Amino acid sequence: MDFRAPGLPIRSQRPLTGAALTALTAAAILLVMAAYRAAHGTEPAAASASFTGAETLLVGRFDNSAQVAEGQAAAKQPPVQHVLITIEPTPRKDWELWRVHMDVEPDLARAAGSDTSLDAVWAMKISTSNHGKSIELLPHTVGPSVDESTVSANAFDPSQWLSLEACMLIGKLSPPRIEAQVPANEMCVAAAMGLGGKRAFLPSSVEREGDWLHAQLMFFGRPWRVDAHRIN
Repeated sequence: MDFRAPGLPIRSQRPLTGAALTALTAAAILLVMAAYRAAHGTEPAAASASFTGAETLLVGRFDNSAQVAEGQAAAKQPPVQHVLITIEPTPRKDWELWRVHMDVEPDLARAAGSDTSLDAVWAMKISTSNHGKSIELLPHTVGPSVDESTVSANAFDPSQWLSLEACMLIGKLSPPRIEAQVPANEMCVAAAMGLGGKRAFLPSSVEREGDWLHAQLMFFGRPWRVDAHRIN
């Protein structure tokens, strides 16, 4: 039983940079980005002057313990795993750090050949348009020369990150609700190929309203909606 995206080895807490994300991989990602821009225009639309609180709405620590308990009561297979998503503000108003942590049950970890604790971190650039009614979340992954374990929201440096433009989430902003998803195309799949197992933790859709954050990740090679409640 393997909850990875097909053909992609899962990674443990060991840094997913250095040898795992070489300069060659980074170049491949940039080539995919260039192809995407050629097919879909040049750059994303410029951000609106007002963020209408979008960045504040997303910030928080979200835990899916209730979803885990429901899965256990229903004896779901494969078992629902515990996920913690932490969204941190940075000194740059239009940037946030998204940390995704999963606790994997030992039996599943052995079957998947992974550790029992898995992590990924993304930088998310936020922009709004259409008078604050539309939102774009552009994910970034750390560059090959950066140790992922050292990145900090307080000392955020945009130059350390590589854009995953083809995996940009696009949607609606109607405070207090945010809804965005990656458009259906193959470009995001191609852009994420160099990420290894980290790809499973790249959100393909996000819903935020009230105290809930719903994020679609990958689990056992299939899209999985994480229902996480804000804990602080």
